[in-house]
Amino acid sequence: MGEWNRSTKVFALESLPQSITSEIQNHLNSYNLGSITNDYIECIETLSEKKKKGLFSGGGDKELKLFVILTPTWLIWVTSADKSGIAVLSAQLKDLDIKDYKDTPPFKLIQDTGIQISGIITGQVGMHGNQSVSSFLGLGEETAGRQFKEKLMQAYQTSRKK
Repeated sequence: MGEWNRSTKVFALESLPQSITSEIQNHLNSYNLGSITNDYIECIETLSEKKKKGLFSGGGDKELKLFVILTPTWLIWVTSADKSGIAVLSAQLKDLDIKDYKDTPPFKLIQDTGIQISGIITGQVGMHGNQSVSSFLGLGEETAGRQFKEKLMQAYQTSRKK
C-alpha cells in the first residue's frame, strides 16, 4: 500500500477538538456558509502516520489527522498535520466528482485507500471559474472507512438527482 498507515473511526461532531471546531467556524463565517453542519450525516477522523522508509525518511509531515463532516448537501474536511498546520475546505456535493481512489489512474502508481474528489471547492481556484480542483481524502480500510465511503457515495448520488 501507500506510504501512510491509516486508521478511520466515526467521531461525534460535538467531540471535535476546540482548535478544529474554531477553524471550521472561521471557514463557515469567511464564506457565509451558515449552519451547514447542523444536519450532518456523519463525522469521521482518519489518523495517517507516515511509514518509515530506510534511514532517511525525508521531511514533511509524519502524522496527519483528517476530519470529514458529511451533510446531505455539503462535504467539509479539515486536515491537521504536525508540521503544516490546520486547513479547512468544503464543497457542495452537487459540484463534485467523487470516486473511490482505487478506481482512479493514480492508484496504479501509488496504492492507497480513500476517495478522490474534484470540482468546485470553497476558497479554491475552481470556485470562480471553470477549472476543477482535486483533493485526495485518505481513509482507513476498516469498517468505519468503508461505511463512510458508502454513505458519502449515497449522499453524492442523491445530490446529483436534484
